[in-house]
Amino acid sequence: MKAEGREPKLPINPAPYLTDWLLEIGPAAPAGESAAAISFSEMAEWSRLIGVDLSPWEARTLRRLSRVFVSQREDARSPACIEPMSKADPEAARTRVEAQLKSMMESLRGRRV
Repeated sequence: MKAEGREPKLPINPAPYLTDWLLEIGPAAPAGESAAAISFSEMAEWSRLIGVDLSPWEARTLRRLSRVFVSQREDARSPACIEPMSKADPEAARTRVEAQLKSMMESLRGRRV
């Protein structure tokens, strides 16, 4: 995409502060020649240094986003990898992703203690 000067299609983000935090922490941790999802201890250290009090659902969501980032990063190394948002019907994919993210956020919000 970069070589072709194209921008990736991104889903609507209902919680942009979480992706901002993920990028500030670092979306992945080094793991030898590869990468791993950020750990809860890395999040706790960032949280302590920055002064952000992460709720349990925010910490779980950041960890989940990190795991997805690492997985997609690995998949993207293959030339056969399809852009996550460019399936056969991009509008349907967008709607599906929005619904999944909304459902995940509602489910996590319901678990809040």
